[in-house]
Amino acid sequence: MVEDVQTGGIMQFKYKGNNVKLDDERKSAIEEGYKQAEERKRIERKRKKIRWFGIVLVILVMLIGLYFIFNAR
Repeated sequence: MVEDVQTGGIMQFKYKGNNVKLDDERKSAIEEGYKQAEERKRIERKRKKIRWFGIVLVILVMLIGLYFIFNAR
């Protein structure tokens, strides 16, 4: 008995028992999907680092500004 299985995305394949046989085109499509997902994660980590650096920089500038405002008196 063959069962159509969907991987949660756009990929579908026929599943028979415990051994799934994918053709080379589908294997390369799955590998490409993993590469794209890894690239998105890498870009998101980079954006997160930049965002946190900006937040820390703004807080630091505000603290320095407050220091000079209160010490100017």
